[in-house]
Amino acid sequence: MQTAKQPTPRRHQQALADAQARCAAQGAQLTEQRALVLELLLAREGAGKAYDLLADMRALNPGVAPMTVYRALDFLVEQGLVHKVAATSSFVVCKHGPHPHNDPVFLVCGRCGDATEWDNPALGDQVEKALSSLGLHAHGMEINVDCARCQAQTPQ
Repeated sequence: MQTAKQPTPRRHQQALADAQARCAAQGAQLTEQRALVLELLLAREGAGKAYDLLADMRALNPGVAPMTVYRALDFLVEQGLVHKVAATSSFVVCKHGPHPHNDPVFLVCGRCGDATEWDNPALGDQVEKALSSLGLHAHGMEINVDCARCQAQTPQ
C-alpha cells in the first residue's frame, strides 16, 4: 500500500525541473524514483544519509528496497546533481548548478557533520598542480572545520 505523497514545495519544484533538464541534456533520464530521492534530499535541506532517505521512501512506499535508494543516489552523483561526502557518509545536493566540477571541495564540520560545498577554482588549481608534481590526482577534497554555528556554541 502506497501512502499519498505530500505536495512538492514551490522552492523544490524549480530544482527538480532544473535536474530534469540537466539529465535530458546529458542524455539521461530522471525517472520518477530518482526524482523522488532528489526531492527527499531537498526536503532534508539538501543533505542526508542513504538510510535516512530510505526511511523517508518507506514512509511513502513500505516495500522500497535499499538498493533503490542507493542506485538513485549513484545516478544523481553521476549526473552532477548530488555529491557524496565521504567523511560523513552523506549526500549533498549541488547548489552551484551545472558547472564543470568533478572534484568538489567540501568544508565538513567535525562537530555537527554539516558539509558545505566550497567552489574555489583557485584552490583546486593549486592543489591539483601540487599533486600533479607528485604524479597524483585528487578526486575531491574534504576539509575539516568548525562551522560558525558550532563555534558560536563554544564558550570563550
